[in-house]
Amino acid sequence: MVRRLFIAMILATSMILGGTSLSVAEDGDTSAFRDIAVGKDYRLRVAAALALSRSKSPGARTALEKALKDAHPAVRASAAAALGALGNPAAVPALKAALDTEAAPPLKRQLQAAIEKLSKSSARARFLVSLGKFENRSGVNDAMLGSLLRQHTRSRVSQFADIEIVADGKDVAAEGKTRKLPAFTLDGSVTQLSKRQGADGVGYAAKVEYVIREMPSQTLKGSMIGSAQAVAEARRAKGRRELAQLQSDAVAGAIESALQRAPLALEAASGTSGLPAGR
Repeated sequence: MVRRLFIAMILATSMILGGTSLSVAEDGDTSAFRDIAVGKDYRLRVAAALALSRSKSPGARTALEKALKDAHPAVRASAAAALGALGNPAAVPALKAALDTEAAPPLKRQLQAAIEKLSKSSARARFLVSLGKFENRSGVNDAMLGSLLRQHTRSRVSQFADIEIVADGKDVAAEGKTRKLPAFTLDGSVTQLSKRQGADGVGYAAKVEYVIREMPSQTLKGSMIGSAQAVAEARRAKGRRELAQLQSDAVAGAIESALQRAPLALEAASGTSGLPAGR
């Protein structure tokens, strides 16, 4: 596992929904990701699973899913419980796969409990979302940025119990009509990715923007904009690999900042929150 290098992550977010604007600043801490992946003491990995159960990071679910294969049963049990606590139904396939191979009855019960909890949470969806067009408009020549944006967006949105992402290729409008739920398509773009260097170190600043389209009318209902900076000490970020990691961290932070108010944005877009919707 690549050790994260950034010493600060600054996030800013805004929603253009009838003039509503929100902002937040947070520090990034990746120790739990490191510990659950390479911690030598199983108790350290258990503690990391507990920490990740409260995490808002887009990568928490993936890290916990990998921990379902940990050699120590206590870590596997903690990972299952943590996935249940995260409340992301996207973890159900990994939990079912672990259930099929798990031999210990107590662990089987823990896995089954998490599956049942997440299955119930998926039934509480209030909004259906399809992922539309994702592109790199930053000016940086990186063919992977669009796919990175799409991947992290799917992971982050899936963490909201009241938002369900429909499968690629599925008609979200038809699904919304059948289930009597508001249906939207989310388009995203990386609009900025620039290197910065100063007294606090070297890093990258990233900005992403999402556009909300109501389906099937394709009506533009609002946008969500997020930005972030990932910074590391200059002496620790000299190689190509380290700089690429900082780029990835900055984009992931910008995605987090833009999407953290996604349920509120969809409420406004559907007219259920009392806020005026529009771009």
